[in-house]
Amino acid sequence: MDLYSLVKFLHISSAIVWIGAGVGLVILGVAADRQRDREGFVRIIRNVGFLAPRVFVPSSLATLVLGIVAAWIGWGFAPLWTILGLAGFAATFVTGNFLLGPRAMRVEKIAAAEGASDRAWALGRELLTIAKFDYVMLFMVVADMVFKPTPADWGVLAAMAVIIVAAAIAFIMPVVRQPRAPVTA
Repeated sequence: MDLYSLVKFLHISSAIVWIGAGVGLVILGVAADRQRDREGFVRIIRNVGFLAPRVFVPSSLATLVLGIVAAWIGWGFAPLWTILGLAGFAATFVTGNFLLGPRAMRVEKIAAAEGASDRAWALGRELLTIAKFDYVMLFMVVADMVFKPTPADWGVLAAMAVIIVAAAIAFIMPVVRQPRAPVTA
């Protein structure tokens, strides 16, 4: 086994932990939301705050660092798919740290004060909607890593762009358009 193979294995393993943990939470959140289980739903959202520093941040940073090391060892940073992968990571980093994380903390504060109130439920549903978009983005990064498109692969690139735009319309636009109730907690 060479160093590149080891780094690639660790890169993929950390991505599995990161994406798998999030997908599991999204699935549990969707199930609790569909069942109108407010207590369970808020408990799942509160787990995001617990898992963020223990799973999401370490595994996402390990994925990034190991991916950079693999690129450095194996092929460099010039290929389009490498640039797209880094851009996708940046997008999910921004989503996680500036949209999902703060909302999870607000749900935690509201739930501590009010339990599974209407405010906690509404903000948690908003968080879940944004998380759905974030995981579409992450799966597009995985697709990018697997297909390794070049500029000549316009069909693959166009399909990935259409999927991202459709996810933004389906998941982000409703959050942006809905009136926001003040959250003071």
